Amino acid sequence: MKRYAILLDDTFCTGCNSCAYRCIQEFRYHDQASKGLFRTFVQINDDGLYQKRCMHCLEPDCVENCPVKALTKSEYGPVLYDAKKCIGCQTCVRVCKFHVPQFDADTKKIVKCSMCAHRINDDKKPACVEICPTGALQFGEYEAMKKLATKTAKEKKLKLYGYEENGGTHLFVLAKEDPVKFGYPKVAKKALKGKAALDGELGVPALAALAVVGFKKYSERRTRLETRTEKEKK
Repeated sequence: MKRYAILLDDTFCTGCNSCAYRCIQEFRYHDQASKGLFRTFVQINDDGLYQKRCMHCLEPDCVENCPVKALTKSEYGPVLYDAKKCIGCQTCVRVCKFHVPQFDADTKKIVKCSMCAHRINDDKKPACVEICPTGALQFGEYEAMKKLATKTAKEKKLKLYGYEENGGTHLFVLAKEDPVKFGYPKVAKKALKGKAALDGELGVPALAALAVVGFKKYSERRTRLETRTEKEKK
């Protein structure tokens, strides 16, 4: 199963919000947009541009805490939302470290980016990526986007956001300054755990470290067994 990610290079973003307008058309949520509820939106702040959209965490807090499983983590990356299951408890709104889910008080449902999962399944790019006039948004397989993000950050001396925040996400943001300065939430960086780690998200160095730990435990256990066997023989 292929996994996907979006790379947002803030140095190319002009704040035109073509992505937001195209998103509204794609999902027909004009009423919600009129109330200031968006799946994606570029907010122009004094220090820079903050593009508010779902980060699609590798291990989403919203998925873990949703009491009715209205939010799920797909195998190919996006965090998906099932409005039919949602009971409007707003747990996801409270636990999301990136402050992404927005609650519609009229419908008692939330508004959140799905990375255009329906388009991905048809081998198409997300609508926002397709319409971006400057190429600030790129879409591709997760590993390819991750490598491009780290390479670009190193070559252009840019800050990279979303790589380690909350254990990693499927949205990588590149910017000249710390993205937190112009709107992105300050989220603690942490190592992956659980299923995401076992699926290979940790990378070769971390997996090697796990292998060393495992081998060490195996060796210690073997030594204890051999020692016990020798004592029993005596």
